[in-house]
Amino acid sequence: MVFSEFHRALVPGGHVMLAGHVGVGQHLRPTQAYGGLPVSYESYLLPPDRLAELLKQSGLVLTARLVEEPDEGAERTFATFLARKPERP
Repeated sequence: MVFSEFHRALVPGGHVMLAGHVGVGQHLRPTQAYGGLPVSYESYLLPPDRLAELLKQSGLVLTARLVEEPDEGAERTFATFLARKPERP
């Protein structure tokens, strides 16, 4: 899992910041990137609580969480998480 790899790669006391769009069961298949460039990929938006739980399950300590609801004209909620790898005992 990606979060376990963050834990493995970080030095004790190291931090990781994760930020991006979040959602509940949204499955995206964009065909254009910014600037109209063609793309082909799939993504699944997870709820912020699920992402926080995945960080914790990987052994990281969640130190900050910000969830920004969409402004007028925006479609998606955006979340930022800050987590750290615990110091060695």
